Amino acid sequence: MKTVAVIFGGKSVEHDISIITAMQALANMPKEYKVIPIYINHDGRFLTADNLNKAEIYLNFNKKVKNLHDVSVDFANKCFVILKNNKIKNRIKIDCALLCNHGHGGEDGSLQGMLDLLEIPYSSSSVASSALTMDKTLTKVMLSSDRIKTLPYVQFDKCQYKQNKLKILNSIKKNLHLPCIIKPATLGSSVGISICECEAKLESEIEKAFEYDNRILVEKFLSNAKEYSCAVVKINGKSVASKVCEVKKSKIYTFEEKYLRERENTKSQIDKSLNEKIQNLAIKSYTALRCDGVVRIDFLLEEKSQKLYVNELNSIPGSLSFNMFDGPFEDMITLLIEEGIEKNQAHQASIYQFSSEAIESFIKLSHNGFKKIK
Repeated sequence: MKTVAVIFGGKSVEHDISIITAMQALANMPKEYKVIPIYINHDGRFLTADNLNKAEIYLNFNKKVKNLHDVSVDFANKCFVILKNNKIKNRIKIDCALLCNHGHGGEDGSLQGMLDLLEIPYSSSSVASSALTMDKTLTKVMLSSDRIKTLPYVQFDKCQYKQNKLKILNSIKKNLHLPCIIKPATLGSSVGISICECEAKLESEIEKAFEYDNRILVEKFLSNAKEYSCAVVKINGKSVASKVCEVKKSKIYTFEEKYLRERENTKSQIDKSLNEKIQNLAIKSYTALRCDGVVRIDFLLEEKSQKLYVNELNSIPGSLSFNMFDGPFEDMITLLIEEGIEKNQAHQASIYQFSSEAIESFIKLSHNGFKKIK
């Protein structure tokens, strides 16, 4: 029986949404896997307990959690370690990690890097791909290199804004015009996003976004756009697109609309040619960013011009986008785990040693008066 670690939570503004994704995954985990839930709390501590699969404990975690233990890692033995009173209770070899983390510390490649060093397979995209998809500006750079359309934008960090505020504000007004949409560059779930409709509020909206991130992305706002989503996953090495879903929203798809309101259970009829165009562009975007696992790609369609833009890619989407594919959630979980294991096996098959005479040459040069570097 394979042992799967379901990792979730994290030091992220999307912490609560990660818990929801994990609860859904744990409730639908195929019986052929042994499951170890690993919760990363708001402080970044890795924890495991007997009842981490109960959503209600996260409302008063310290009081309701049962048999709590810290989790560490053992790089020498390539495994996780369960601790009791700061001493090793037992070591657990993990066959694959199912990542349910959204946002910083999980979706940005940080967690993937740790798992790579432990040689533990995982269900999401690689370190590089995760970092690129997490940063909305880098995503645009990669997509544009493959001639994939994204909205016009201006991007800057806190230091640049402090030194060149007037120049940046003029660039926004001249190149994007108002209204514009202001986004933290590396956040998801619509946290920190706002629409600026008048010049008088531009500076305050930018400052508000800087509370969440050190880098800001300001885009042209399409007031008459429709929004669509399409997920992509690999099946036997081939990228497969899900059905296309139209997103019902107000001006922007807010955090409240995504997670705090009951959604209308209606299906929009999407033109067959548009559906095919979105699916093809979703696969092209997935490939351009070197993605693995399941990724949701969000699109904007300008109704007047019928121009289609890629808005962003979510490398660990909420609920792992299982509802966008036909079939039960169990099948999606199995697919992600087995694909993660296969990807890791291919990675480990690469050559990591290269014999050379570099050290001998260095020693020889040192003996012959190799000068100390100052």
